[in-house]
Amino acid sequence: MIRHIQYVLAGLILLGFSPRALAGVTEIQALRFGEYIVTHNDAVYSITVNVGGVVTYDPAGFIEIAATGQDGIYDIDGLPASTAITSVVITQTTPLTSGGLSFQMNTFTESHPASTDASGVAQIRVGATADTSGNGIPYLDRTYNGMLEIQINF
Repeated sequence: MIRHIQYVLAGLILLGFSPRALAGVTEIQALRFGEYIVTHNDAVYSITVNVGGVVTYDPAGFIEIAATGQDGIYDIDGLPASTAITSVVITQTTPLTSGGLSFQMNTFTESHPASTDASGVAQIRVGATADTSGNGIPYLDRTYNGMLEIQINF
């Protein structure tokens, strides 16, 4: 059995499910990369948040403004109770964008319980890497939001 759940990063929740999914999402903590100035976009530079919330970034491309990066924590409910989870797959459905340049999210990491609890809930922690375009065009001072899909396999 596969469940697809979509959500928006940076605190916005979208309960948009594939026809097969009956699950709900409760955002415990939004996945955030932090606040930075992109000093150079002459190459692809990266910011990474791991599932423990540790943030690393390439200082050749960024100056950190506020250390607010954190991993995402999401409770997925409406799943079969006490059922083993074989895998969780995270994919980007919309890059981090703000009406112009975007950051591509990739190298997703996640942690999940071995099975759903007796209520059919699984807590999924999500980390990722966000890459600049490297095309030489400067990024504007904005908030960039994107969307991911969580696929839970039983």
